[in-house]
Amino acid sequence: MTGEIFDIKRFAVHDGPGIRCTAFLKGCPLACIWCHNPEGKRPGPEICCQPQACIGCGACISICPSSAIRSGEKGVVIDRERCVRCGKCAAACPADALSAKGYALSPEELVAEFEKDLVFFKTSGGGITLSGGDPLFQPTFAYAVLELAKAKGLHTAVETCLHAPAEAVEALLEVVDLWLCDIKIFDNGEHKRLTGRSNKLILSNYELLVHRERSLITRIPVIPGCTDSAENLTAIGRYAASVNPTGTVELMFYNPLGKSKYPSFGMGYRLSGSAPYTAEQQDTFREMVAATGVAAVK
Repeated sequence: MTGEIFDIKRFAVHDGPGIRCTAFLKGCPLACIWCHNPEGKRPGPEICCQPQACIGCGACISICPSSAIRSGEKGVVIDRERCVRCGKCAAACPADALSAKGYALSPEELVAEFEKDLVFFKTSGGGITLSGGDPLFQPTFAYAVLELAKAKGLHTAVETCLHAPAEAVEALLEVVDLWLCDIKIFDNGEHKRLTGRSNKLILSNYELLVHRERSLITRIPVIPGCTDSAENLTAIGRYAASVNPTGTVELMFYNPLGKSKYPSFGMGYRLSGSAPYTAEQQDTFREMVAATGVAAVK
């Protein structure tokens, strides 16, 4: 068995307690317009193109099986409609102007990567986190990784939007120590408009975790013009306070750095004119959610 990974982040401090090692799995059921990791949306490799690094050798053009690459004024250009994402161009590029984001690892290989950071886990109370994309997009692989990690005494966490069959959530209950669960938009119509999917399955799985008394943190991505309205934030806060009254809510504030990734993957960024929130704005949002009665707001 192998799974598809697009990044491994060491010394992560925002993906659960302590110092952690976070693996980012490819594939996500949602299509959030503000997605910070566009390279993780789809299964299979994504070809990252950085024309400014091109040295004009033509190796990628000659090896492309679908004739999807040509020379442009500022370096190579990929016809994304023709590209089959085979990764041959990236393997042939000597200058890393083209690179493939996405590769296969077995559960044993990934856990071996995690174990390189054991000393940091032990001294900080940390562990390993599966993120994405969304780990529940590859549930069998995620289970195998988490089962191995638990057998080695590692603390395990999963970052997920919870849009997955209930069976996939149930299967992971005994191998996940901490669930980091997004609730992005409470109104179902708005959720469909901005993520492409209904939130009914998400809320059902959230309630399943609470009913089964699993440790979880509710995360709200606070995104300009999308999720940051008082109506939305207070609705999610009231819901969390009602369903999970002793739980913690964490606000995840918009970071514009993901915007720069989109052109490299031939994708358009649909969230325009957005800037980071000031410290004062962040405090206002926290106070707004805290006023709904949730146990703790970070």
